[in-house]
Amino acid sequence: MTNPRLLRYYSQELQHLREMGGEFAVQYPKIAGRLGLEGFECADPYVERLLEGFAFMAARVQMKIDAEFPRFTQHLSEIVYPHFLAPTPSMAIVQLQPDLGNPALNAGYKVARGAPMRSVLGKDDATACEYRTAHELTLWPIELVEAKFFTNGGTIAGVDARLPANAKAGLRLRLRTTNGAPFCKLGLDRLTLHLRGSDDMPGQIYEKLLGVAEGVLVLPGSRPAGRHTLLPKTALRPRGFAEEDALLPSGQRSFQGYRLLQEYFAFAQRFLFVELTGLGPAVNACAETELEIIVLLSRGDARLEQALDASNFALNCTPVVNLFQRRADRINLSGDQFEYHVLPDRTRPMDFEVHQVESVTGYGIGTDAEQEFHPLYSARDLGAATVASQAFYQIRREPRLLSQRQRQRGPRSSYIGSETFITLVDAQEAPYRHNLRQLGLVLWCTNRDLPLSMPLGVGKTDFILDDGGPVLSVRALA
Repeated sequence: MTNPRLLRYYSQELQHLREMGGEFAVQYPKIAGRLGLEGFECADPYVERLLEGFAFMAARVQMKIDAEFPRFTQHLSEIVYPHFLAPTPSMAIVQLQPDLGNPALNAGYKVARGAPMRSVLGKDDATACEYRTAHELTLWPIELVEAKFFTNGGTIAGVDARLPANAKAGLRLRLRTTNGAPFCKLGLDRLTLHLRGSDDMPGQIYEKLLGVAEGVLVLPGSRPAGRHTLLPKTALRPRGFAEEDALLPSGQRSFQGYRLLQEYFAFAQRFLFVELTGLGPAVNACAETELEIIVLLSRGDARLEQALDASNFALNCTPVVNLFQRRADRINLSGDQFEYHVLPDRTRPMDFEVHQVESVTGYGIGTDAEQEFHPLYSARDLGAATVASQAFYQIRREPRLLSQRQRQRGPRSSYIGSETFITLVDAQEAPYRHNLRQLGLVLWCTNRDLPLSMPLGVGKTDFILDDGGPVLSVRALA
């Protein structure tokens, strides 16, 4: 597709040539007459074609000059904080439904951070969307059967515990094992809750749990005398702010606060997680199949007292992100080309988009002919003496141009995406001289716009966990 700026520059240059030709004809009419220039018109078609060709070349030079302005800042941003330029991947909250009858759950089944899962293919889909978990998650054979917000003391009447003096309200959660085993048979020490609901309900619950909590009371479901455990308010902590819970990758040179801002404005629900820690002693002392957790609060809320129920909390949840590592198809190098198009998969170019370049390696003839390339503006010694250490690359991103077919029929979604190009240079930013034949890249990729067409809530599951385990289904909640 023709860049509209090229037409604008071409028109400006051609107009300038005609005006200058008119001025030249006034001052030197005899010479101008030989060229067919009379005022602002040119009678000679050959001279007219020369003027148009020169205007086209001058317009292209103008575009090249314009392209140089953002080049340095773009390359520098790729090093300092590449996520400002990288496409924002799809994010979601998923809930894993464990096989509650599996005895292996008694010890807790861990789903590691970064565990891959793939979407179920739709009718006309050829590529499954690949997501990775952001939180480490432990599955237990328990369910949340009741949740209630209260502001009267009757809910905790009969509990022989010395409660905090500021406790004026509370949030009661009732848990139950699903396999009939008592809680003392489980190794449960911490529990993560995902807050759900319409409008600002999750935010209000979040503020109560982490802002006005005075303590956490844990006791068996039958409330026997002397069998309670009072935990401090620090037992409640937010999840999603630590670096080990990050959705988007970031380097050591990047300020983590920028990542948090980007994740918040892109997907605020990923922070609606609260973890309850220090449950081990209370769980080990509970020989029943039900366990009560009462969060004592210093302030009540009439709306929560009327509307809050168990549907506002979800167990076995984690944020996931459509971001995965992939080896790109090898790029064949040639001596007359300085920039190359990076394609994760040539057979399905529309199903993948480059988020970040992890590593670049050149390959020559023989197994030992390898050359590693580094980002040009990385924190390396550019004055190194060896030629091997003078190999660098630069990345350039451009908005993707629609094909002729897409311009006629329209794109498959509203998201077009970007394309990535790589250039090999030396320490002086000149073209890198080499005898390499191919270029291999390790990339962080997304599935471009494929998540927009995922068939969610249709079949038995929305995602399939690669590692398997005692998981019946994985559903997308947000």
